[in-house]
Amino acid sequence: MGPNRFRYLRRGLAGFLSILCLFLLPLASADSEPPLPIFDCHLHYSEDAWSSFPPNEVISTIRAAGVIGILASSSPDDGTVKLLERAPDLVVPELRPYRNGVSSATWHADADTPAYLRERLAQRRYIGIGEFHLHTVEDARSATVRDAVALAVEHDIHLHVHADAPVIRALLQINPDSRILWAHAGMVTPPDQIRAVMQSYPNVSAELSYREDQILGDGTLDPHWKSLFLDFPDRFVVGSDTWAPGRWPIYDAIIDDHRAYLKLLPRGLAEKIAFRNAERMFRRK
Repeated sequence: MGPNRFRYLRRGLAGFLSILCLFLLPLASADSEPPLPIFDCHLHYSEDAWSSFPPNEVISTIRAAGVIGILASSSPDDGTVKLLERAPDLVVPELRPYRNGVSSATWHADADTPAYLRERLAQRRYIGIGEFHLHTVEDARSATVRDAVALAVEHDIHLHVHADAPVIRALLQINPDSRILWAHAGMVTPPDQIRAVMQSYPNVSAELSYREDQILGDGTLDPHWKSLFLDFPDRFVVGSDTWAPGRWPIYDAIIDDHRAYLKLLPRGLAEKIAFRNAERMFRRK
């Protein structure tokens, strides 16, 4: 090969590499972006986790995952207080009605629950009541639940509800001024039913714990979920739901599973769902 041909070949290779770098640079920049901050809007620190995962260890785990805020509740409420006392900058407390044998299956029929909620609400600034479970519309219409709804409206706080769509509608029929955070976006409620609820009730928001695999089913963003996020950008938040001790060793992976679908959304929308919506909703002074 003559010197001129060699020189032209080198120039051509250099040009090709320059063009390749232009294409790869945005990818490298995207990969080099720091992980999205996350505000975890469904976190429990209940009694069954206290001995295995001490409060300081739990707080370190949360911070190490890049989580900047948590909406925390526990069974009983003492677990929330343990975290709040150690990390007031991190913890936004909710008040769960479960305690001393009053469980997800019985709280709605427990006549002492309204007095318990009222007493605790007088002690500190909770941002919500929940997360609690309601399994039927009849449960949602009980006297205890009606009192809980009235307390939430009186204190201008939200109800964090684990229920399906008919129960959410029943709660809002009790008092349309109720503000509801819909746990797991209904868990198995399909996107079209979530859309119908959100269109009918502008004071319903949803957190996405346990929905990661459905949103990013085969490694691509489900178009129905993407459409929901685009149409209701201010009404979705992220959650981990550490309902059992076994969730703590995988906490960072749970949070990263949310980041996996969020990074496929426009950056501004991803930030809203990751933390900005929660900051606006729950960091109220």
